[in-house]
Amino acid sequence: MQIVKGQLFADVCHHRALLVYLPPAYDKSTSRFPVMYVHDGGDLFDPAFSTALDVIEDKFAKGKIPELILVGIQPGNRRDDYTPWFSKAISPERNIDFGGQGDAYLSYVANECKAYIDSRYRTDPRPEKTGIIGFSLGGLISMYAAHQYPDVFTKIGSISGSYWYEGMVSFMREKKMYHPGLRIYMDVGSKEGAKKQNIQKQMVPLTKEAHQILADSGFTADQLALFIDEGADHLSKYANARFPGALQWLWNKKEETEMELAKLIRERRSIHRFTDREVDPALVTELMDTAVWAPNYHMTQPWRFIVTYGEGKRRIAEAVRIMKEKREIDPAKKKEVGEKFYNKIMAIPMLMTVIMEESPNLITRQDDFASTSIVIHNFSLLAWEKGIGLTWETYPWIHEPEFREAMGIRPGEKVLGNLHIGYPAAIPGAQPRIPAAERITLVDKA
Repeated sequence: MQIVKGQLFADVCHHRALLVYLPPAYDKSTSRFPVMYVHDGGDLFDPAFSTALDVIEDKFAKGKIPELILVGIQPGNRRDDYTPWFSKAISPERNIDFGGQGDAYLSYVANECKAYIDSRYRTDPRPEKTGIIGFSLGGLISMYAAHQYPDVFTKIGSISGSYWYEGMVSFMREKKMYHPGLRIYMDVGSKEGAKKQNIQKQMVPLTKEAHQILADSGFTADQLALFIDEGADHLSKYANARFPGALQWLWNKKEETEMELAKLIRERRSIHRFTDREVDPALVTELMDTAVWAPNYHMTQPWRFIVTYGEGKRRIAEAVRIMKEKREIDPAKKKEVGEKFYNKIMAIPMLMTVIMEESPNLITRQDDFASTSIVIHNFSLLAWEKGIGLTWETYPWIHEPEFREAMGIRPGEKVLGNLHIGYPAAIPGAQPRIPAAERITLVDKA
């Protein structure tokens, strides 16, 4: 018989039943705790179905997992809630279609349920302290959450995820999602699907393919795990047994800290292709509020930034179109060239025009340029940590009168470039650097 050291509560949020587990330390401190949202009403840890809490609490005691809150969320209909889009039934004997209400369900978890839990319990609400996990279709919708809500859930657990679901692997391949703050745990039993005569027979190879897509998108071994449970079938007893190990990998204390600076610097890339996901201007302002803490001689703080997005991009796009049409020699190509550059600008999710006040003093001007460049680099690292990529473009037309007028650039100001900002659609590989030792001269004698 299990003796649970923590506390279990039945709760309700917006007509959905919740099972809330509070760890042993909850009543012994005033600390805030990480939260893991668990599908299927928390069957993975509910003592009525699983002995996982015994193992989890032992791992708490040994310091292998930080003490955390578990929130089991009861589904309405799991074939609807845990599927990202509609799909026909795959089993003639059951003949029940999949409703594809995953977006609505995840919106409930990310917004209503999380807000309720954060207000009622002592949670640490930050994304890096929030995860989501499930078994089977619950593993599928957890992976979908990684794509749709990477700024809400950063610990993703997909236990025997249903990657056979129609369109899921294709969706992952097309999205090529990467977010440096995510940790993703995947597993599957080696015998899963072996006795099936439908697409579920491909359970193991499709799980491996989904894992490879993520690895090819930029996730490293520190961020992404795939465990093959030899001899295990698609049964809850195997999922329950793997649940504590999944939590340990996702929340390992040694690796739960924010991305190390050295790793962040090495892994950041200039991004030229973006998804259509919008960038939150409030987040950009928040990141820039940190980025401006750059070394700055005499604290001139010569920078300012114009952020354009949505319909606001038309200001830049129209100015560029006019400039390109004016400068095109061939009259027959003027409209085509103008439209090409107009559409190119409009396709960028967000642009940030970087402007510097030009001091008449040469030394101050050089110092100010260096300081503003550091601000841009700081911002690029902070954005990358949030899964946002950018490239710094210094094309000639940023100095043209039409652009300056359109953007309201004042006399005495210099445009240092436009930052193209968005969520990466593709991440280029690293270009080798010359070892620093080859460019450093050490002098220790007069």
